Amino acid sequence: MSRHLSLPVVLLALASSGCGTDPVPCTNTCPDLSGAYALEDATSVGQCDFSPYLLAPTVQILQSDNGRRVVMEVIDPSTQLSVPLTGEVYLPDPVGDIEQLGSFRIDTRTVRAMSPSDERTVTLDVSASGSVFLREGRRILSATLTTMDTTSGKGCTVTLSVMGHGG
Repeated sequence: MSRHLSLPVVLLALASSGCGTDPVPCTNTCPDLSGAYALEDATSVGQCDFSPYLLAPTVQILQSDNGRRVVMEVIDPSTQLSVPLTGEVYLPDPVGDIEQLGSFRIDTRTVRAMSPSDERTVTLDVSASGSVFLREGRRILSATLTTMDTTSGKGCTVTLSVMGHGG
């Protein structure tokens, strides 16, 4: 049982470690990262005056532009509506005995209400990065969603680390 519990920690560390070479953007034959990933673990770090973006219980990843672009939806807590975030797909980076199918990176800036009860606007930098691994025939998503207030001067950041399994 402890081996299963340690897998998310290991994969999250691998996905966010940043060691080795820089990821290579996909330009031709792109890895298939698309699918629905049921969230098994989501850990929030940080506290801010704004409500951070949320993830649905199932994270849907879609690809477009011959697989070069990735789309992941988050929930805007101030409107309760889905907001699509678009980014780039990267080629796999070998990481030991766990097969990485590929990774993605999303960076965007948005202006929205602070929270459902506070209509003041806030400018946010939203970043999402993640990797999809194949383990025992199952897809595993390890991702981080970071929302940072760019106008507070405090650099207030909320980071949501995600672990999910797909079919």
